[in-house]
Amino acid sequence: MRGIALEGGGAKGAFHVGAMKALKELGVEYHAVAGASIGALNGALLATNQLEKLEKIWLSTEMSDIIKGDSEALMALMNFEFPSDSTKIKKFLSETFKQGGLDVSPLKQSLKRFVDEDEVRASNIAYGLVSVSLTDLKPVEKFIEDIPVGKLHDYMIASANLPAFKDEKLDNKRMLDGAFYDNLPINMLLDRGCDEVIAIRVFGIGRIRKISKKDRDKVIYIEPSEDLGKVLEIDIEKAKYNMRLGYFDTLRVFKALKGSRYYIDELVTEEVVLEKLLKIPKVVLHQIATFLGSDRGTYRMLFEEILPLMSELLKVDKTKGYAYVILSYYEFLAEQAKINRFEIMTFDQLTQKVNAHYSSELKSYKGIQDEIAKMLIAALPSKGVIFFPQKFKNELLIHFYYLVLQGLRDTGISL
Repeated sequence: MRGIALEGGGAKGAFHVGAMKALKELGVEYHAVAGASIGALNGALLATNQLEKLEKIWLSTEMSDIIKGDSEALMALMNFEFPSDSTKIKKFLSETFKQGGLDVSPLKQSLKRFVDEDEVRASNIAYGLVSVSLTDLKPVEKFIEDIPVGKLHDYMIASANLPAFKDEKLDNKRMLDGAFYDNLPINMLLDRGCDEVIAIRVFGIGRIRKISKKDRDKVIYIEPSEDLGKVLEIDIEKAKYNMRLGYFDTLRVFKALKGSRYYIDELVTEEVVLEKLLKIPKVVLHQIATFLGSDRGTYRMLFEEILPLMSELLKVDKTKGYAYVILSYYEFLAEQAKINRFEIMTFDQLTQKVNAHYSSELKSYKGIQDEIAKMLIAALPSKGVIFFPQKFKNELLIHFYYLVLQGLRDTGISL
């Protein structure tokens, strides 16, 4: 029996949708779904196999569909953007304070429109959610059969009731977002009898209950490879991006893809990487040595100085091997070149894209700024370069690559 645990995190929840699209494509079935906050809201439609409907909702929802009031003023507050004329923001804050928090009545209406309680109850996929009763000072963990008939939408709102929202009561009890008890209800599914749980994380703010040692092997985690944005960042383009991220980060887990930013299949072996590194002409190594103010333009310098320095600049573990360091370097170069990351490719395909981009820029490349170069070179012997601004580190890493490209072009050798 397989369960899906959905972590709470507001607008970050679009990641769930992309992850579920990948699971569906991979033919991964599930028998129960449980979530907290936005995980509970998404989970209701996933429990009724309405993934396409859920995607359409995410790609059409705006702030006004969630919170009643001046959406522009709320977005400005979230982004810490304060115009010279702050009248609208002051008015919004005043109204919010008077009513006891943000008014989520539009969200309530949307849930009643999109989620059919009878369908959730009739589904063969078990549905559960988490909330907290402030009145009783107790967690509320319920599957659909434990929720009184006609109360599903109220329990869903209770699960997503952030402290910033207007006070919500359920059967005369004050309720709080489920994230304050268990933002990723894996244990709830294990207790239900699931022998495998796919936990889809979004790194929302909240508590996550520990899992017993005997159950740890039962959990498969899907995690975003980059920050998903703010909890209340209701933006259709951002939702679309986070869905793509969820889709590919899920494929990374289930297809054992490599890379931290890109999605790499058929990773090159350590032996092949060593062979390629040893093909770098000595004249190129001398050019790098000259830039560094060293007279050691040898392969020893490459393996003892350059590659360890690159590992430090890239913040990667050099003990994982040269193939890992070089993959991380090409991922960095690809990201700097804005090469599309949302596709599965081999390591060779990644290097070809990177080589093509930087080779086309080689003639127009002006080199690292002289002043920065002097500071970097002066800092290299003591590794003081590690404390330089990230922009400087990036420039140094890119410059190394251009030095290699220039040397290869001059010698007529391809790497």
